[in-house]
Amino acid sequence: MSPFVLLSSAALVFCALIGLGALFAPKWAQGVVRLVPDPDPARPGGFSEFRATYGGLLFMLHITALVILLRLNNPLALLAIMPVAAGWFGAGLGRLISHLADSKENRAPGLIPVWIAVEFALALAIASPVLHLG
Repeated sequence: MSPFVLLSSAALVFCALIGLGALFAPKWAQGVVRLVPDPDPARPGGFSEFRATYGGLLFMLHITALVILLRLNNPLALLAIMPVAAGWFGAGLGRLISHLADSKENRAPGLIPVWIAVEFALALAIASPVLHLG
């Protein structure tokens, strides 16, 4: 197995574990993303969003890409990882724009450059078999 596939696989597993954590520990996910469920007492809840979007979606997306990458031994398998990598690149791009345009509205602005770097690094790591980065 190439080092690029190993790097991509490690990043996919890491992201899947984040999703798994959010799926079973929505309060943890809430703390990581610094969002709160609806504060209106008449509209309780919101944890289904943490479990669904940050949990199930992230987990299944990354596990599926990992399985395709490892099980299909052909160049088409690499296509499975590119939308996932593009998603992380898009997250980093959105956060970069927010860092530049929304500085007063962002909580913990010192963390934003860290998250930008993490999201771009995940994008590159996941895409490394295609980009030949390693």
